[in-house]
Amino acid sequence: MALKKIVNHSLTQYIFFAILTSVINVLAYLISYKFIIQSIIICNIIAYTLSIILSFVFNKKIVFKNNDKNILRQMIGFLIVKFISFIIDSVVLILCNKVLLLNNFWSKIISNCSTTANNYFWQKNKVFK
Repeated sequence: MALKKIVNHSLTQYIFFAILTSVINVLAYLISYKFIIQSIIICNIIAYTLSIILSFVFNKKIVFKNNDKNILRQMIGFLIVKFISFIIDSVVLILCNKVLLLNNFWSKIISNCSTTANNYFWQKNKVFK
């Protein structure tokens, strides 16, 4: 019974899907960097766009179990939060890669971790409340 309560808790589910979308984000970033264009910003835009779409669906339907029919309002709020997170993500990515001289993989991992708590707070309390 305790395990079911943990699994059903929105924070646990959020972390699981955040990890899943982060893995997809990192893979999309690395694949696009290797095969499309060697630009950290353009590849980050590609990866971030894909993960935003997946994250909205996962969070609305599974994590926060939101049945609100006003999808436009939620999408706008979600995109505002994600846009601010994208700015934070990009700044951290550039700092890690260009200033700290970390490789692309670790730079992207660190930048993703920097936005997870911020996203959960705003999505739970404003977007999908």
